[in-house]
Amino acid sequence: MKTMQIKIRELCGEDTGVLAEIESKSFSMPWSKKDFENLLKHEYCFYLVALADDVVVGCCGYTESFGEASIDNVVVAEPYRGLGIAQRMLGELIRRAEERNIHAFTLEVRAGNAAAIHVYEKSGFVSEGIRPNFYEKPTEDAVIMWLRK
Repeated sequence: MKTMQIKIRELCGEDTGVLAEIESKSFSMPWSKKDFENLLKHEYCFYLVALADDVVVGCCGYTESFGEASIDNVVVAEPYRGLGIAQRMLGELIRRAEERNIHAFTLEVRAGNAAAIHVYEKSGFVSEGIRPNFYEKPTEDAVIMWLRK
């Protein structure tokens, strides 16, 4: 059996369509191709993509504000989940943010998304609160998580 080669690199314009497709199959309120294109226009946004055997299979990124990073999105295409790809992307994202003197990271995650919460906890994030009814389609609370280094 051939070993899958996973690479992590910065988001570029050619990734936006594929990522919008992954989003549409992953979330009830997915980001569009234009949403991803807009990220490329802002210095305060930084996104990485994961490639499995040179095919884009996910992304993660943050918006920087006042020296902190709000992790806006972490998504991996369904056939590639459970392989540690999200964990690798998140680790690389945090490493690169630290090079930019960012040492505090926050995110919201659906309270019922145990798999994502597990990934974030493995990366050192801890729950620090709940945002009631934060998500729509379906309505669900968000767990607020932080990582401070």
